[in-house]
Amino acid sequence: MKQKEKEIIRMMRTGKRLNISKIARQIGMPISTVNDAIKRIEKKYMIKRSSLLDYSNLGYSANALVAVKISSGKQEFLDYIKDMKFVNSIYHINSGYDFLVDVVFKDVSKLKFWIEEVKRHFDLELNVFHIFGAEEKERWVP
Repeated sequence: MKQKEKEIIRMMRTGKRLNISKIARQIGMPISTVNDAIKRIEKKYMIKRSSLLDYSNLGYSANALVAVKISSGKQEFLDYIKDMKFVNSIYHINSGYDFLVDVVFKDVSKLKFWIEEVKRHFDLELNVFHIFGAEEKERWVP
């Protein structure tokens, strides 16, 4: 990845609306070159463009990372939770666990209900880490 591409990505990750002419001025490149670079970056490096949400401002006060250890039925478990609206992200992990599931709920009672529901369907071990706030999020660029 070229240095100018890294600078463009850093600006794209600020969460602000993209102003291509402003980016071009800041990094000293023609607008058309920046536009082409953004298209190349989106195609080659980006999974998807999305906004980071402040869940608490939306009325969702229970955000948690749930470490899941499941001995059998891993694919069935993934299929079960993959389309649940409160599941934000699912990661394959190590250290004795299989998955790390990022979930967001209106309140802790809804989170507890979800945990009990999942436990009713699968023989698994869960370790829940409540998120009280984020100091930094999605900021790093190689």
